Amino acid sequence: MREAQFRADQYRTQIKLQEEVLALTYQRYQQGALPLFPVGNANAELEVLKSQFAEAEADTAVLLDALAILSGRIPGSTDEDLSTPRDIPLPPDEVTVGDPASLIARRPDIRAAERTLAAATARIGVAEAARFPKLSFMGILGLGGSSPDDIFDVGEFSALAIPRLEWNFLDFGRVDASVDRAGAVRDEAVANYRQTVLAALQDAERALARFGQQRVALAASAQIKSQADSAADLNRQRFAAGAISKADLNRALREQQQASADLVRAKGALTLAWIALQKSLGLGWQEPVRDQ
Repeated sequence: MREAQFRADQYRTQIKLQEEVLALTYQRYQQGALPLFPVGNANAELEVLKSQFAEAEADTAVLLDALAILSGRIPGSTDEDLSTPRDIPLPPDEVTVGDPASLIARRPDIRAAERTLAAATARIGVAEAARFPKLSFMGILGLGGSSPDDIFDVGEFSALAIPRLEWNFLDFGRVDASVDRAGAVRDEAVANYRQTVLAALQDAERALARFGQQRVALAASAQIKSQADSAADLNRQRFAAGAISKADLNRALREQQQASADLVRAKGALTLAWIALQKSLGLGWQEPVRDQ
């Protein structure tokens, strides 16, 4: 959102510069110093800038609403708090990642797969326990029958208070099937756990690669911005000396503004890559420690 705000501000400045270029170009056309097509080109560039400005403002509005929802507030409620543009927060200079075991312990998807594996392993023990006999008391309070009146039925006297021992020796096929099924579920959980860990490692490697790539891109954008600043300063001097026209100066200033926008965009991309790296390593976010 901060990048979109800055981009909108840069396009606003570029539009003013291009409007001056268009006016000067049209003035020279009226004086017969230029043909008509440079006017058309200048006007087309202006319309492109207006389109890019509208896109940046739309991005800002969408991201403001997204931030409001993420903070549990209704869309539009954070607009006033975030309306003042600020610098994009950059990643810290250094962070403690830890060893691979810590990575496995931190990522919630790996922890969930580990718990699923533990539960599937436990179900094998439950299925194995079905091989052993069960002691059950049939009827009401182990006295037999299905109603209080049955207790006084002489015909049911032999069943009174007699516990029943249930054996599964005649049903070993079903028990074996239950054990096999539980084992298959465990094997599936093992495969899922392995795949989850491998995917997490791949995710971390990918995030590291993209973060490194964005660092290089940011360095290149900083170099381009420095060169654009030098060119703008030189063209200001040339304009003051009468060596170039105001239109030429404005073009150089537009290139400087564009270089600034590209640099901020690169900063935003680096921060997004850092966020992805945090997620892939299970680093998360910690609230700053406040003094008591």
